[in-house]
This record gives sequence, C-alpha cells and structure tokens, in this order.
Amino acid sequence: MKTNNPILSDDYRHSASRGNDYVSNPSLWLMRNYFNLQSDLNYSMAMGIASEIAAHHGIVDNKANVKNIAVNQFKTIAEEPLSLDEDYTKNGVIPKQMDKVGAIAEHFHKTLSNLNMELQEYNKKYIVEHPDLKHKITYVPDFEYENLIVDTKATQQFPTDPFKSKLNHIRQVSLYSLLSGKEVALLYATDKKVGLFTIPDKVVKREGEFMIDVFSKIEKTNSLFDNAEQFMEFNILNTEGYQWDENAKTIANRYWTKAKRR
Repeated sequence: MKTNNPILSDDYRHSASRGNDYVSNPSLWLMRNYFNLQSDLNYSMAMGIASEIAAHHGIVDNKANVKNIAVNQFKTIAEEPLSLDEDYTKNGVIPKQMDKVGAIAEHFHKTLSNLNMELQEYNKKYIVEHPDLKHKITYVPDFEYENLIVDTKATQQFPTDPFKSKLNHIRQVSLYSLLSGKEVALLYATDKKVGLFTIPDKVVKREGEFMIDVFSKIEKTNSLFDNAEQFMEFNILNTEGYQWDENAKTIANRYWTKAKRR
C-alpha cells in the first residue's frame, strides 16, 4: 500500500527552470528539489546577473553609468564564490572571460530603452494556481511592460536560431506568456552583438502547454514513488552537463549507490 510520497513537499512550486531540469535531466531535478543541491555560481551566471541589474539601473536613471555598474555588480556577486585573484580584488582587473560584462549591459540597456515603453515591473515574483495542477507555479519575469515581457540572456556565443538551440529559454518565456497573457521576447547579447527575438503566438501556445504537461508529469512522478530512493532505483544517474561540478557528482553518486543497496 502506498504511503505519502516525500519527493515533493507541500510547498513545492513548479517553475520553468524546474520543468526544464525534469525534461533534460531527471537526476538533476531530484538532486535540486529533494536534496536541495545548489549549483555553484560560474562566470556566465555572474555576467548575466550583473548585466541585467546594470541595465535596470540605466532604465530608472538615465544618468547612470551602465558599464561601470555592471562591472561593480560583477565584483560584488562573484568576488567571494569565484575566488577571484588578488589583482582583481585590489585593482579591479576583470578576468578575461568576464571583460565583456559592461558591453553586454550597455546592449541590454540600449535595446530595452529603444522599446519606448514604460517599465512596469522588474523581477517581480508571481505565484499562481493552475486548474490542472495540485502545486502552484512561480515565475519571475526580468522586464515587464504593459503588454510585453522581455527576458535577458547574456551569452558568450550568440544564438543564430534560438528556436532550435535555446528551446529551454523558449519554454521559459512561453510559460510566462501563458500565465500572464502578455507577449514575450528573448533579448540575447554578447559584447559584440545583440538581438531581440519575439516569440510567435503558435510557439507560445505549443511550448507553454508543453510546460504545463511537464508539471503534470512531475506530479504524476510524485504519485508513482513512495520515496526518493525508489525514484533513484528507477532512473539512471546522469551527471553530464555544465550544471554538475565535481562536488555535485560525488554527492549524487553517493545517494544513488545507497539507493541501490536498499
């Protein structure tokens, strides 16, 4: 007889990132949502956070030095977790892989300003119910206007066709559109190139509904297994991908090995 399943807590919230994890790597989804495994900050993540914050500063204050704000934000975000070297911390020398953050922030700021729309919300967190789901959905749009949501993506390689190469991003903003009723767009930038991609309605419908179906599958998974150990017995551990550092791999292998010995 089945007992209460401990994989999903009562306050579990569906989200685009959790749904994308479940689709691409169920092992990672379990580690993050049951064992609370946190991904280490990397340079790309710090670059994206810093450039987005700086662009927002530029929107609310047209006198703001977006480039300098981006660099300073990166220092604040990345100095300790990334163990930046002494030259960086003392002299503000930007590591080679991050010397583009100021340019990316300027690209974001200029493109968003050229929309000629009044920004209504920035990084506002929403928690909503869906009639087909037990658990609520949470989402946090980057830049929200009256009829448009723009999500920024700092990248080192510009996507020529995000509809093929960045499907996880497409699904993310499609979910935002499905829940908000607004149009959505993805704003990509490297230090050399920037592009705004508006997501067509038919893609939004297809991928937004796909995400709801994924959330339904997650809840179905929760009902199928008595506990996390049964989930691990059923699913092969997959530690491929940039999300897994050596520490995360070690922890996951320990849990999966223990589950096999039950």
